[in-house]
Amino acid sequence: MPRLPLTALAAFEAAARCGSMTGAAAEIGLTHGAISRQVGDLEKQLGTRLFERTPRGLVLTHAGRDLARACTGGLGRMGEALERIGRDGPQRLRIAAPAAWAALWLLPRLPRFLEGWPGLRVDLDTGNIDRPVEAESGWVVIRYVRGGDDSPDGDTLSDEPLFPVCAPNLAETLRGPADLAALTLLHFHSSPDWSLWRAEAALDGLDSSGGLGFSDSVLVLRAAESGMGIALGRPSLALDSLEAGRLVCPFGPVAPIGDRYVLTAPGPERGRPVSRAFRAWLLSEAGEDARSFRAWVRDRFRGEP
Repeated sequence: MPRLPLTALAAFEAAARCGSMTGAAAEIGLTHGAISRQVGDLEKQLGTRLFERTPRGLVLTHAGRDLARACTGGLGRMGEALERIGRDGPQRLRIAAPAAWAALWLLPRLPRFLEGWPGLRVDLDTGNIDRPVEAESGWVVIRYVRGGDDSPDGDTLSDEPLFPVCAPNLAETLRGPADLAALTLLHFHSSPDWSLWRAEAALDGLDSSGGLGFSDSVLVLRAAESGMGIALGRPSLALDSLEAGRLVCPFGPVAPIGDRYVLTAPGPERGRPVSRAFRAWLLSEAGEDARSFRAWVRDRFRGEP
């Protein structure tokens, strides 16, 4: 028996039921492009069209209606079995996320979620966030999206503006952005953060090419905490250190650059119960942190020009 293309069949069934690739993408928690590719690959494999693409949306062909009926019944029975096994078998949560976010945001908060799930096994993968769509089923996937890049379908967990951070004893010697010329700038190798912040701060004369560079943004913040220089923080990575007093923000501005963390899977009605519960918990925690950061900005910069 040939291997069934289950991911493609699930994408096709959702598109057939929703009447659009967009609706299927929102339901499954993948991008519109991923759904379209899966359906296109399935049509190539079968050698026939499953949909007619019309201005009003997708219309099933005769072959498409036949396959949709089979998929709805078969996938429905599989879903019932998975739910039954999921309730009775060992619980497992799979998370794919950027390493810095996982280390500095997720891990300090994760014990609060685990209190309600005794015996849960958690698998955290930080090595391949842009995993193939076949591997996304059953995973909670968080991606970092740069400002200006197309956002994947999903929910924004946090916006990530830039602001200077350093150790408290170093901050005592600083009066304003002009003092940066005498400081060691700490850089994350793969990011143009200092150039972006410099433009927002209108510091055209600041040479941000020197300083210390690191291949890991966690190391950048640890170097700042140790007093090695001044770095640029982001809310999700620096808020805990700011609240604990390990870092301070000596001056502004807080520069919005469009960067964000996005929860791309699962969709609100997809995945095992533990995945759906974790998704809801993530959104709640991220919302609370966003409120905390807004309050911190108001308190820190109240009365400043």
